[in-house]
Amino acid sequence: MKLKKRFTLSLKNNLRFIPDEAYMRLYFKAKLHYEPNFECPKTFNEKLQWYKLNYHNPVLTQLADKYGVRSFVEERIGSEYLVPLYGVYNAAEEIDLDKLPERFVLKCTHDSQSTFVCTDKSNFDFVDAKKRLGVALHRNWYWQGREWAYLGIPPRIVAEAFLDEPGRTTPTDYKFYCFDGKVALVQTDADRFTNHDMQYFSPEWEQRGDIDHEVSDHAPTKKPVNYELMLELSEALSAGFPHVRVDWYNIAGKPYFGEMTFYTGGGFDSFYALEPQPDVLDCELGELFVLPAGEDVPTLPAKGGLGDDDA
Repeated sequence: MKLKKRFTLSLKNNLRFIPDEAYMRLYFKAKLHYEPNFECPKTFNEKLQWYKLNYHNPVLTQLADKYGVRSFVEERIGSEYLVPLYGVYNAAEEIDLDKLPERFVLKCTHDSQSTFVCTDKSNFDFVDAKKRLGVALHRNWYWQGREWAYLGIPPRIVAEAFLDEPGRTTPTDYKFYCFDGKVALVQTDADRFTNHDMQYFSPEWEQRGDIDHEVSDHAPTKKPVNYELMLELSEALSAGFPHVRVDWYNIAGKPYFGEMTFYTGGGFDSFYALEPQPDVLDCELGELFVLPAGEDVPTLPAKGGLGDDDA
């Protein structure tokens, strides 16, 4: 993690004395440059703030947990879509490097910044990785954006298989924005740790925009093999939730589940589209995001989609 990011994380962690709503209003205005309406939210980012303050479905804590979510995925769509798991640790000192394969990934289960990729044990700085993972285990991600689901996640580390996508240093992320079980937008993130290229597509794979207002000089991300299966799986996992983003990898046409995210960018990210109004995606997604009434939360089935008669 870059020094600037580490400083920002530390700063946010030291602002705990600011009440949640006040903190969210201040940060929203600083990042998105308009006054948020939390009482009658309309844009996607405004509704994510409402989501954090009011939608406290207990299952969100399990699903935001990168280890806890695995049992949910297995129940709903099957274990064949899970990234192979090598170990789960309560402390960095528990990790035995000798028992891990030549290539692997270490990451914390309770945040979104502590990921270490090893492609060659002989060149992997394990001492530094353990030090940073140890620090991360003592940091509650809730305080970064007041994202309710992260408040009660037990801090752990997982070791997972390294997914190798030819031509990429890290596999491309495919992020499906789902509303009440329907995909509305797909975001792709390629080479995120080197030459980051982020693009948006409609469910029909029509390009909508990217991270820099206009389409970058990168070629449009190719639609992955078995894309329709990824759509189906995303909608099965997201059924019953007003909104959740379901993330995937795709290795030679085989989808691998990444994570479920309920607060993209903490509700502080711009959504740049190709249309003349750069915030059109923020508005469109906001229209699709139907908030539950007050504290009303749905009763979720154990399984869903994919022809399950008990769903």
